[in-house]
Amino acid sequence: MKQRILSLALAFTAIFQLRADEGMWPLTLLQKIQDPMQARGLKLSADDIYAVNHASVKDAIVRLMSKQGRMFCTGEVISSQGLFLTNHHCGYGAIQELSTNEDNILKNGFWAANQQAERKANFNIGLLRKIEDVTAIVLKDIAINQDEATRAKAVMAQIAKAKEAAIAGLGEERNNYVVEISSFYNGNQYLAMYYEVYRDIRLVGTPPESVGKFGGETDNWRWPRHTCDFSMFRIYANENNKPADFTPANKPFSPQHHLAINIGGMKTGDYAMIMGYPGRTTRYTYSEGIKYLGSKERPMRVALRRDIMDVYEKYMKQDEAVRLMYSDRLAGIGNYWNKFNGEAHDLSKPGGLYDTRKAAELSFERWMRENKKTDVYGDVTSLYDEAYRELYTYGLYPVYFQDGISNSQPMSFAMSIKAIADAIASGKPDTAMSNGMLRNIDEMYKEFYPAIEKEVLAAVIDHLYKDLDPTLLPADLVALMKKYKDNATAVAEVLFAKSILSDKGRMAKFLAKPSAKKLESDLLYKITIAYINKLRVDLKPVYDGINSKLDRANRLFLSAQLEMLPSGQAMAPDANGTMRLTYGTIMPYDARDAVSYSFFTTSKGILEKYKAADFEFDAPQKLLALIRAKDFGQYADKDGELHTCFLSNNDITGGNSGSPVMNAKGQLIGTAFDGNWEAISSDFAFLPNVQRTISLDVRYTLFIVEKLGGAKHLIDEMTIVKD
Repeated sequence: MKQRILSLALAFTAIFQLRADEGMWPLTLLQKIQDPMQARGLKLSADDIYAVNHASVKDAIVRLMSKQGRMFCTGEVISSQGLFLTNHHCGYGAIQELSTNEDNILKNGFWAANQQAERKANFNIGLLRKIEDVTAIVLKDIAINQDEATRAKAVMAQIAKAKEAAIAGLGEERNNYVVEISSFYNGNQYLAMYYEVYRDIRLVGTPPESVGKFGGETDNWRWPRHTCDFSMFRIYANENNKPADFTPANKPFSPQHHLAINIGGMKTGDYAMIMGYPGRTTRYTYSEGIKYLGSKERPMRVALRRDIMDVYEKYMKQDEAVRLMYSDRLAGIGNYWNKFNGEAHDLSKPGGLYDTRKAAELSFERWMRENKKTDVYGDVTSLYDEAYRELYTYGLYPVYFQDGISNSQPMSFAMSIKAIADAIASGKPDTAMSNGMLRNIDEMYKEFYPAIEKEVLAAVIDHLYKDLDPTLLPADLVALMKKYKDNATAVAEVLFAKSILSDKGRMAKFLAKPSAKKLESDLLYKITIAYINKLRVDLKPVYDGINSKLDRANRLFLSAQLEMLPSGQAMAPDANGTMRLTYGTIMPYDARDAVSYSFFTTSKGILEKYKAADFEFDAPQKLLALIRAKDFGQYADKDGELHTCFLSNNDITGGNSGSPVMNAKGQLIGTAFDGNWEAISSDFAFLPNVQRTISLDVRYTLFIVEKLGGAKHLIDEMTIVKD
């Protein structure tokens, strides 16, 4: 019997577990994977990579954060003066914000001639200083099979106490830190992350958009690539090298560690590792979840986003000012449109991930019975089945809020002024709130083009009405669609013509004198708020029930998986926005029958793809001339060519954008910026034969800085090696 139980456990791990050389590893597990990393070629120790009491590689890794604290990308410090590198698409919003029609640095590029010329960027960065395991504190006196509502309430209360204690322990430094307590293994472990947050960030340099976004959406998630996806910023600090708000008196930040840059090139089989902040993966999604996402949820997201993107692109191609206005919005929607499109295809493949997961779940159930664990884990599969049955009926309502209503600016404005309406309804109007919005109204409508927004509104309405159950939609919307014979364009025209939300002048007039009566007569406002109320009030018990079932099933399933692990074996948890390390090798791949790819591209491909004045494949004439003349300087490879991008089999996801790709010595060789189409569903499963990270070769980056940008002074402040 013991042998049979062992066999079942091994069968389960063979189907479902990550191998040691895949996965996104928390820094707390580096000691456990040090040997396999070094066997692959790593010359550093785990302590060289992550240490608290002395400088280590982790001190050069930057977490990009909005002013509100939302993490969105990764970067790496590359000089002793706080210069850091990230992707062009990560800096895109800040660059766009600094651009005007008269000084369009998004289009033309920008290189600060000196530090005084660097421009204030509207985001923060965080540096991870230490990690503490607080599982024992958070889960104290909480039983594994406690009912989910009681358990969740207790966990949240204990997280709050643990966070309060952690912040108090920082003393005078507390205002410079953000402490986040994150869940790992679906609530089976909790780690506290201490981030020192720097608030004075300045743009140093960016290539022209035609270079930094070369290939556009056509090349997105595709190989071969020739995108020079980078931008450069600098961290500033006060006289004590501590975080400070922007002031001209601040000095360039002096980091504990910065990455040396190796321009010696690479070859197949060379060690490569990436450190950064991957956002979310769901590698342990239940089989019915795979089916639901592949057959319904992802296809619906794809269709809705595509319709919105079509509207953007139609007008952006007609007017350069509109292109500048909507560039960041298109990039944000388009990136995940491409990803969701690929996932819809991959997750619905016959004989694919669904069948693999089903086999793993059957092995789990056999292990559970053999080990007499049904009292703890016995309701896992039934909870999953119930939750996904309900999602087929109700799951699209929050999806269409996220991908539809939130992408319609007039509808999103309705959410902004709801607080004003609530204050009026309570009898305590908040003039400070409305006056504050009035002062910022130009910024509010800065990226608002009425013709686009009217058509986007029509697209959103069309999807809501045709894809969802009308009995669960706002009554005013249903009535209008019936009145205009299901013509969403006509309905959008009516709503847009009179709403205060669709016109800056009408909005300003309302904010100057807020009126409940005015809102009551605004059908666009009423429809938007009614939809939100459907989600947050009418359907709340439904979603609470679904989430409770999924939370419990996910937690228990991962608990069982940890219990089944052989002694001493490590298992990488899903990505959750915390710093991770992934390691592997430089590697080509076979994409499909008779299609094999090299691991690198060269500047020849830019000449081959170039299309004058094209929306996606234009390029500066100066760059084309440099390439034709082979004026590559010290950045040429041994083969005499300028290498542009390369592949490795590292395991990354969204949030890793801008992450450093390092060699065996921890030196920078590139920046990660994309994955490949053949592994588009990698958030659900690692696909070792085809999964590749697409990275920008640091030599192409430096070539653009020096040769195209004329910013040799930036090269001079970096530590560059060639060995």
